[in-house]
Amino acid sequence: MVFFNENQTKIKIAETFIKAVSESPDKLISVQEIAEKAQVNRQTFYYHFKDRDQLIEWIFNQDALKHLSEEEVSIDNWEEQALKMLKAMIAHDVFYQAVLKERRELLTTTFSHRIQLIFEKIFQEVKIGYELSRQEVQFYSRFFSFGCTGLFESWIYEGYQETPLVMATQLFQLAKDIEFLAYRLYDQQEEGIK
Repeated sequence: MVFFNENQTKIKIAETFIKAVSESPDKLISVQEIAEKAQVNRQTFYYHFKDRDQLIEWIFNQDALKHLSEEEVSIDNWEEQALKMLKAMIAHDVFYQAVLKERRELLTTTFSHRIQLIFEKIFQEVKIGYELSRQEVQFYSRFFSFGCTGLFESWIYEGYQETPLVMATQLFQLAKDIEFLAYRLYDQQEEGIK
């Protein structure tokens, strides 16, 4: 796992945790075990992370979700960024499976929040002939973020049956289909007004 511009101790703790989980995926190890394996004391762990959940969330954000930052994603490149995210998840497949098993709500909350922010940005960039209200953008973004998060959970839980490319292609096709339907609805509304 490669992290840029981050404290080396945080990186060491995160990499140690990922390795330990990958070697023994039946349970997520305790803070004490993480500290011992990383060869740091518990106070050092707590200096960097409030608890194990904050460490896991930090790993999500530095690993898979770094590809879905608001600065990186646009309407023109979101499918490539989603593919990068999915490939990062595959690279640490056992880690994501173990976290899904032990801390599903943390994965769901972290991923759905980030994905909702991305969809809000994308819906604001999309031009379909009429302006979406703030409430519509929030509703659609929340709806799609939970749908995508559920899809990712299923993908992880089922052992990554589809390749990242297949998953990204399906997401891209879904977006194109929704865009097409939105244009059709807009055209029908315009014809009804005439």
